[in-house]
Amino acid sequence: MWLYSISKFFSNPYRDDLLVKIAFISSVIINLITWVALYFKIHPFAYLSESGQVYLHYNLYFGIDKIDEWYKVFIIPLLGLIFIIFNNLLGYFFYIKEKLISYILVISQTALQIILFAAAIFVILLNI
Repeated sequence: MWLYSISKFFSNPYRDDLLVKIAFISSVIINLITWVALYFKIHPFAYLSESGQVYLHYNLYFGIDKIDEWYKVFIIPLLGLIFIIFNNLLGYFFYIKEKLISYILVISQTALQIILFAAAIFVILLNI
């Protein structure tokens, strides 16, 4: 019975759709670039500072208002990875019944990855 479920999972046309493939691959690439950029720009900087803390948030009115440990900067790409998994699972289940919902989910995950990448760049620039 479970072999049937596995074969049904891999035979879904969701996996063969070109738009889904492009959106998924671009989302994963942007997420990987975000991980690498934060690792190479924030991680060495944290060892150079005395306390290992970095600036995480800047407010126009108050200036820097969130300072924390360096590893908390990786929450940004982690949220992106969670959204990739969640949106692809939802898109997979909605694809047979309604393709438009599936397309909206995969396109929105790519847009979200771009926004999270921009947020990571701003955090990097804040700490330089």
